[in-house]
Amino acid sequence: MSANPADWCIRKAGLEDLEQVVRLRLALMCELHAPAPGELDAWASATRRYLMSALPSGRFHVWLAFAGDEAVSCGGLSPFERPPAPGNLSGLEGYILNMYTVPTWRKRGVSRALLADLMAFARELGMGRLWLHASDDGRSLYESVGFAPNLTALEWTPGP
Repeated sequence: MSANPADWCIRKAGLEDLEQVVRLRLALMCELHAPAPGELDAWASATRRYLMSALPSGRFHVWLAFAGDEAVSCGGLSPFERPPAPGNLSGLEGYILNMYTVPTWRKRGVSRALLADLMAFARELGMGRLWLHASDDGRSLYESVGFAPNLTALEWTPGP
């Protein structure tokens, strides 16, 4: 099922969209992790604090797709810089996260259009690499626009 792009519009989020971004991020977190009692409020508070400084400073960028006045999809980009390397002389990279579409708007092309805007922005900034962690549901979208598995990374999480 596809929707007419006239039914929705995409724009970069600002602080005026804070509650829409928080709402969609919490919906994503609830789909991925069953929150423990009280955890949802802690997630919301921590997300608000982070966005209040990260959005205006450019440490985090968010795009929202709106149907009327309601945000129905979102996607985020965290830029960072490494030393220049072969294949990425700018050293600029971005991590895509918080790609989420409310269930009633899925499979209509909204996420694809939002991802295209996010990727165009990354190109404008001169990012040499974008990476993400995909859910099983999102994997086909990312692969269809050129993302490929990368099995070279290891990850460490400090324990208590």
